[in-house]
Amino acid sequence: MTNGRPSMRPSLTGWRRGSALLLLGIAIILGGGGVRYALMNAAVQLAALALLAVRPACVRTFWQAAPTGLRILLIATLALPAIQLVPLPPALWQALPGRDLVAESLALAGSPGLWMPLSLDPGRTLVALVGLTAPAILLLLAMDSGKSERALILPGLAALGLASLVLGAGQLISARQALNWFPGGNPHQLYGSFANHNSSGLFLVIALCAAIAIPTPARPARQVIKLATCLLLAMGVLLTQSRSSIMLLILPAIQWLLALARHQSFNRAHRTAILAAVMTIALAGFAVVAMNNARLSQAFDRFDSLHDARGLIWQDSLIAIGRYWPIGSGMGTFDEVFQIDESIENVNRHRAGRAHNDLLELVLESGLAGAILCLGWIAYAGRLTIPLLRDNEDRVTAPAIILIAILLQSFIDYPLRNQAILCIAASMIALISSESKRIRMK
Repeated sequence: MTNGRPSMRPSLTGWRRGSALLLLGIAIILGGGGVRYALMNAAVQLAALALLAVRPACVRTFWQAAPTGLRILLIATLALPAIQLVPLPPALWQALPGRDLVAESLALAGSPGLWMPLSLDPGRTLVALVGLTAPAILLLLAMDSGKSERALILPGLAALGLASLVLGAGQLISARQALNWFPGGNPHQLYGSFANHNSSGLFLVIALCAAIAIPTPARPARQVIKLATCLLLAMGVLLTQSRSSIMLLILPAIQWLLALARHQSFNRAHRTAILAAVMTIALAGFAVVAMNNARLSQAFDRFDSLHDARGLIWQDSLIAIGRYWPIGSGMGTFDEVFQIDESIENVNRHRAGRAHNDLLELVLESGLAGAILCLGWIAYAGRLTIPLLRDNEDRVTAPAIILIAILLQSFIDYPLRNQAILCIAASMIALISSESKRIRMK
């Protein structure tokens, strides 16, 4: 007991001790396809509910012992799409910004007096609400776990990253449709357990950060295995041909430098020499392989053409935000409402189903409330992360860097619309919250 609150380290036995990692693994294996793969996402959510049924006490212990800010943020996150589904009187919802076209359509259809929710597409908003099930439950399970249980999460991510890399390599050297449960992508890009090559690349960056954080004995063989694992994961990032993920490789490089600086058995000169040697060998190896490998060459060639439709989509998204500000159009409705404000000159054969910026898409769908909620999560994670980084330990550095990687890619893509990445973010929030509590209690 601490300050009258129950400990969030219950005594568990058997597989229940690893329920958080189990759910995370299920999410990564099945939840990497986005909303188009409803059955797989449903399987992840059902698995989450099943694990919650096994450990129902995690709700009570989270409510009683979790930081107040975390509780408020979780409740607000779940409440936002739920509130958008509440039916409103006709006079009220018709007065909301951006509802005029719907009101006119209902009038023409002979149903002008219907009660309607805030969301312009309640079905999609309900899907968005249900999509929060798995990450919310994973947060509860991870926070309700003991230190030894949470210590399994980072090694588990590294192992899952290697498994996804092996799967992706199989996809590249064989018929992709046979090995990929999310078919339809570019056969020259590595996907692994994801439908989007950017998400696949981000996940491998996350796995690389997790691998760097795994403590290894000072034995040459173990160190070589760890280095080989990290190099393989980095190579996997290149094979995804995701420009954003390749740029994010600088984050695990910084993490590795921080880890090297903490090593007490070497003086500064030795560490510098080792760093220079390893970096030279790694860069030379990558260069040689890239020059002799068509797939890696394609990955670097993509940087020669950095112009795509994202900038145009962002411009039109800002116009759409103005149409529905400050209420929003409803969670999950971007694909429908964006078409109204998409510029004719920007229309092409590829439909803009996403804003390619999680923040813009969130603000369009949820208005001012969504913007405040997003900034709240960033502020909460930042407030906890900065003191933890001063602790200068791998187990706290890795979750912080992983969250930074997810945030950075969110500015140019939509990783948090992916069940797998959203669950990873939830688990990292749990890790930094738990470590912050531990440090405060010292």
